[in-house]
Amino acid sequence: MTRLFVTGGRQRGSRFLRREEWTNFATAVLLELDTETGASRVRLEYESPPGRCPERDASHVFKAASWDGDKLLLCTQTEVVVFDPRADRVERTISHRWFNDVHHVARLRGKLHVVSTGLDALLVLDDAGQVTEVRSAGGAPTWQRFDPTRDYRLVPTTKPHECHPNYVFEARGSRWLTRFEQRDAVPLDLAAAPIRVAEAPIHDGVPFGGSVWFTAVSGQVVEADAATGATRDAWDLSALGPTTDPLGWCRGILVEDERVFVGFSRIRPTEFKQNLAWLRAPLNRPEPRPTRVAAYDLRGRRELGSWNLEEHGVSAVFSVLPALPP
Repeated sequence: MTRLFVTGGRQRGSRFLRREEWTNFATAVLLELDTETGASRVRLEYESPPGRCPERDASHVFKAASWDGDKLLLCTQTEVVVFDPRADRVERTISHRWFNDVHHVARLRGKLHVVSTGLDALLVLDDAGQVTEVRSAGGAPTWQRFDPTRDYRLVPTTKPHECHPNYVFEARGSRWLTRFEQRDAVPLDLAAAPIRVAEAPIHDGVPFGGSVWFTAVSGQVVEADAATGATRDAWDLSALGPTTDPLGWCRGILVEDERVFVGFSRIRPTEFKQNLAWLRAPLNRPEPRPTRVAAYDLRGRRELGSWNLEEHGVSAVFSVLPALPP
């Protein structure tokens, strides 16, 4: 695969401007990257309309996407955007008052599964946009912590989050949620122990080849056995490249037979000081590494290439997908 889709956002103002994450992005961006030529182009720019986002300084960003047949399921903080790449058009949008800080959307078991990170919950919707199931990512029921009558699309943030679920996937006949704070993946339909992934906060959970592949934001890739949850292998990506400088915020993975593509987002100065306890490096580095996608041969333990995405103003990556339906 030489052509990729990358989802993310264009930061408001200077790349070093100190903003909270929930006000940080001016435009959601879907980027197409040709890894053979290095060329990239914006396929879609998007902002959620009034009434579906906070009134002031709303953050517009595409977080983790997925393929649904020949359509792309994109998600903003408060919407699911169905995009037809062949026609270059948005086919429809879906929103619900319980969408807050949405991090991932995928079709599983014939229904849309939306990770509403702000509510620490997974929401399952039918094609009419009606919620048919709500599953808490933590111990307490969702409506014990939140008000079901409130429109959370208009709430800038519900942080701090108890679990901060990021990603939903299916394995062992169960749906699983990755949890940033607990560093694990928890089953929703199976009486089984969570999959403990890493010491640093985690993001993706992508099934491929009998394994589930996770990223840790500190720059690790972890391969777990899909049938047992046991770790098969783990790689520290900082040891595979030409430099030991901090990689950036690691998030977004596409796995192929011989290589993986991983997304990295530029670390802002505020993140160095406030959020990156896992970053074992000086805090006075003059220039963090740029937002980019990198390819690795994990078995051969080497970086194959890297593509800077900041030409189009993309300051954060949330997912990396093939540019053609699987």
